[in-house]
Amino acid sequence: MKTKKYNWLARLIDKITKKEQPNNDYFEYYNHLVTLSSGTRDYVSVWIEDMGIEFSFDFWTKRLCFTSYNDYDERDAIIKTFRRFYDNQFDEVYIGSDEPWEEEKKELEPYLDNDDYDQDKIKREYNELLSRKAA
Repeated sequence: MKTKKYNWLARLIDKITKKEQPNNDYFEYYNHLVTLSSGTRDYVSVWIEDMGIEFSFDFWTKRLCFTSYNDYDERDAIIKTFRRFYDNQFDEVYIGSDEPWEEEKKELEPYLDNDDYDQDKIKREYNELLSRKAA
């Protein structure tokens, strides 16, 4: 199976984290509509409209939060890029929230230990989900 490439996400993050890039902006990037919004210079909220991707980053605390994305590979590409740019020996990027992952986990939990459902299948799905937790 061929995997998707998310190199454009890495280039987008490089662009939005540059000093000369305003934290309040609207532009097209690799045919994707991007909106940046912020109330301060140390924070940016990113909305990639046509993809349904939304995340924010606090430059001071290095807190990365996810509101929406399409799949975990997409999310992981964003995390990897921020960590490449901002991890150092004293500090590292951490995941403040991952709403889509938490929502999926919350949806599966009522089925655990419920004999009305195939427990092998539910536990397998749940464990696969736990393995995809953003670290």
